[in-house]
Amino acid sequence: MRILHTSDFHIGKKLYSRERTDEQQAFLEELSAVCEQEKIDIVLVAGDLFDTFNPSVASMRLLYDSLCKLSDSGKRVVIAIAGNHDSADRIDMPESFARRNGVFFSGNFDSVQEPMKLNERITIEKTAPGYMQLRFADYDYPFQLVLTPFVNEQRLKTYFEQGNEEQLLRDYLQNSWQQTLESNASERGVKVLMTHLFVLENEDDQRSEPEDENAINIGGLSAIYSENIPQEVQYTALGHLHRCQKVGHREIWYSGSPLAYSFSEDEQQKYFLIADIEPEKSPIVRKHKIESGLPIKNLVALGVEDALTQLQDNQDYWVQLHLKTPVAISYEQTTMLNEAHPHLIQIIPEIESEDDVPSRAGRIVELQDKPVELFTEYYKSTNKGQEPSQELVDLFKEIINRKNETD
Repeated sequence: MRILHTSDFHIGKKLYSRERTDEQQAFLEELSAVCEQEKIDIVLVAGDLFDTFNPSVASMRLLYDSLCKLSDSGKRVVIAIAGNHDSADRIDMPESFARRNGVFFSGNFDSVQEPMKLNERITIEKTAPGYMQLRFADYDYPFQLVLTPFVNEQRLKTYFEQGNEEQLLRDYLQNSWQQTLESNASERGVKVLMTHLFVLENEDDQRSEPEDENAINIGGLSAIYSENIPQEVQYTALGHLHRCQKVGHREIWYSGSPLAYSFSEDEQQKYFLIADIEPEKSPIVRKHKIESGLPIKNLVALGVEDALTQLQDNQDYWVQLHLKTPVAISYEQTTMLNEAHPHLIQIIPEIESEDDVPSRAGRIVELQDKPVELFTEYYKSTNKGQEPSQELVDLFKEIINRKNETD
């Protein structure tokens, strides 16, 4: 049985103010092509389908149309769960949508599908809250999926008493997963868990969340550990972290996001994960390199000329430029840099060496009666020691003169 694991589409997400819709459509089309080439049976999308709780109509149309095309009218099954960026209720879709399209969504912890015969090849033969069992005509064993959309102790507070919520959540999920398997998946089959959580190997694991994903811990949720995942689970399909990575020694995987969405993902290669799994055997897991979408790169330049050269040499990236310069660059230079690269997101001026901050503070006090020099010192104190441009100083002088004229 061949499974493709992906996650963290973040449909609708921009890179600062820049649209990524074309890139998102491109990776969804690439995903469909990979599924055809690799003869994928099941696609698992492990959360963060959208970037916001209230996605635009265009974002919803892009996702739903793409997933329906991906399933090819039930030729393969697509199963997607809600992440921390998604509205759980919005992700839960009516059964009629799945019956027509072979695309199943789970938004809430207790979401349950209805058993159905999808077509002559595929049957959803058993379901329970957080569980789906699929039967394929091609195989003499079922696909047994435990699925848990994003949860934290706030969403599950009705399930356990107040106390050490972090430990209670870990214990609760571990027991829930174990009981689900024991109650529904006792027969021989391919056993998989899909969830959208922050999972570490153990308490000593130092991996971190994406810089814009720490909100997953709102309410006190700490990490789930690999030991909380039942041993019967052959493959764990995770969503949340944006870099493709394995957690620990078992087959517990983050597929990562298909696109780079932050400059902390500098030159990070993106992948789909493909797993060939048979019952009671270790999966064979492969990374499939994603070709669509522009990668992200941080450039560090020593002056404007060096910046122009580097921008010219890195046209096929989204770029953040760290410009080391002793003085603020002019408006004309800023325009020149932006015109030199179509995907330059922002320019971050960086002073090459900083003066002593306490001495500058004293200098500001000494200049109370010298507004232009005071402005210069204030500018330097709030801009890492950079001198203001002459244009900015002249503008300040003009403001001062006009004020004096009206007094």
